[in-house]
Amino acid sequence: MNQDERHLRQIDHEWNEAYPNRNIEALNRIIADDCKCIDGAGQIISKQQLLERVAASPDPFDSHEFDEFGLRIFGDTAIVTGRLSGKGRNEDEGLSFEQRYTRVYVKREGVWLAVATQVTVVSES
Repeated sequence: MNQDERHLRQIDHEWNEAYPNRNIEALNRIIADDCKCIDGAGQIISKQQLLERVAASPDPFDSHEFDEFGLRIFGDTAIVTGRLSGKGRNEDEGLSFEQRYTRVYVKREGVWLAVATQVTVVSES
């Protein structure tokens, strides 16, 4: 594993842990200012909107697991795919969920930054 692969795995792991812990500082560092995000409802949101959502959300998970990590690097562009599954609460009701995500990172002036992400909710079959 080369240095870029190690670093991308590290920052993607930091993103995954930042969300449930509402670590806005980490997300702000990882996500480029011009990032475009497509949420699980299909809406396009900005970095600022994403940070505001994370800061305002209650603890989203009772338990969670990120797995199925995939990484492909094309020069100064990298694509990460993965899966999040877990259990949480919606008001007083328990719920289970599964999502897949794609994140695009670009190396700018030697720093890897997320420039796009899309979350897809996996429906129960």
